[in-house]
Parts: sequence; C-alpha cells; structure tokens
Amino acid sequence: MPFTVLDCNRDQLIALKQQYLTQLADVGEYESATGFDRSEPSWDDLAAADEIVPDDVIFDHFDGYVFTDDDFID
Repeated sequence: MPFTVLDCNRDQLIALKQQYLTQLADVGEYESATGFDRSEPSWDDLAAADEIVPDDVIFDHFDGYVFTDDDFID
C-alpha cells in the first residue's frame, strides 16, 4: 500500500536521511549543508544520519513522493 514521507517509520526515515546526505554530495552541497569539512558523507555520517538531518528537512525534501515497502530494504 502506498504511503507518504509522513507515514514512514523511524528506520525508513533514517534510510531517507542517508539518501538525502548522498544527494547533497551528488550536487556538491554536502559541505555547505552540513558544515562538515568534506564533500561527501563518511560512513560515520551515514550511521549518524538520524542525528545530523532533522526530520522536518526530510518531510520537506520528500514531500509529494509516494513510497511503497519495496522502496526500503529491511
């Protein structure tokens, strides 16, 4: 059944936060958006994505997207 970002559970939100950090790096905005002195996320950054990226940023960024369980790896 399709759902929106507002319906995501914590694990799904964390996956979206990791994706968001990667997207920032892809467009060259990682350093300016995070304040870290590097152009892409480290493994530690991805592991700490839930602390680095506020939920409201993800709600705004993925607003309008429709997800299914298949979009997330268990």
